[in-house]
Amino acid sequence: MSSAEIYRGWIIEARPVFCVQVWSATGECVIPIHNAKTQEEALHFAKRWIDLQMTPDRVRPQPSDSPPPDFDDDDIPF
Repeated sequence: MSSAEIYRGWIIEARPVFCVQVWSATGECVIPIHNAKTQEEALHFAKRWIDLQMTPDRVRPQPSDSPPPDFDDDDIPF
């Protein structure tokens, strides 16, 4: 990891990122792993990501058709 520097008002810093390629029936995906220290750890995090993708839909939160509780009719732009 490089030292942070300021460029045009932005703080920038180079960080190593492992990119793990995975393939499934739906095609190829590249998973950026930001917090792994080794290749083995990156593969472990990728496996956890795959496990989350395989979770049945009934366990994942579903979007609601009802408006949020703080919704106001004045929020409609027309």
